Amino acid sequence: MEKAILKTIRTYDKYAEKYFQINCSADEIKNLLEIFVENLNGEKILDAGCGHGRDAKFFSDLGCEVKGIDLSEKLLEIARKNAPKAEFYLMDMRNLAFPSDYFDGIWARASFLHIPKKDSRKTLDEFYRVLKPNGLLYLSVKEGYGEGFVKSAQYGNEERYFAFYNSEELKELVKGKFKVFKEVIEKKKDNWINIFARKLNL
Repeated sequence: MEKAILKTIRTYDKYAEKYFQINCSADEIKNLLEIFVENLNGEKILDAGCGHGRDAKFFSDLGCEVKGIDLSEKLLEIARKNAPKAEFYLMDMRNLAFPSDYFDGIWARASFLHIPKKDSRKTLDEFYRVLKPNGLLYLSVKEGYGEGFVKSAQYGNEERYFAFYNSEELKELVKGKFKVFKEVIEKKKDNWINIFARKLNL
């Protein structure tokens, strides 16, 4: 696995407990979670880059069948305790070990942005493959340009790899396989772009 991904995994493993403490509440994204649920046709959800399982817990507590994947063993350990109704796997979203046309929805909150841009289309191809016809896709990324390592003071200035997007770039990336029907911009210190899209039946 390449340096960008490995370094990012090491940072999450090292600061897994702190990351959970800082981000354990889903309150600030409840509107996004609700939009997803309202537009979900079915109950099978893939939480791609599930981290400590906060969002998987939200969905599984509603009765959804949730499978969460991540590459951080330490975050997955927390997720299994935090969301016992969901199932969790150590897995790379660029190469999903699930059957085609399996999930009703894919939730990728603050995770797709760690994929190097050279692998972004391959990752979306995998999302497309495992989604059922008209399946729902949610992506959230940080607004910006380019890609590279970013240090964060709250995580000991350890580096994580980020791919930044602007709104048009993200929409252009998913176009052809998905149709975006809603976009939400979260205005924060770093703006977040959230898109909801449907799998096109090609």
